Amino acid sequence: MIAPHWCFSYDEEVNIDDIFSRSEPVRGIIAIKNLKTGKTFLKKTEDAVKSFRDERFALDLSMHESRELQNDYTTTGLELFTIELEKEASPEDDLEKLLIELKENCKAKGISLYS
Repeated sequence: MIAPHWCFSYDEEVNIDDIFSRSEPVRGIIAIKNLKTGKTFLKKTEDAVKSFRDERFALDLSMHESRELQNDYTTTGLELFTIELEKEASPEDDLEKLLIELKENCKAKGISLYS
């Protein structure tokens, strides 16, 4: 069996040990990326670590909010997906505005988004 490619990427100097060892939740935008098609699902989060777990749990139980993403995940399997922290946000950042900006940037780069 191929090992799952669940990975985490972070802005600038934030590393994997740092995000899991922080006492406060990490805010930002998470991305679930289909490695086969490049299609991406973006979602704002107040707690990235919790969201990584929740998204994976929902996908594994076929209960994800995005039916299109769920269908691709079910069809192709977890080894072709990653969950990443696309953008870390400060406490002052407006997550909704940040999400809209990232979606626009993806579209400008030709990256398809899951609804």
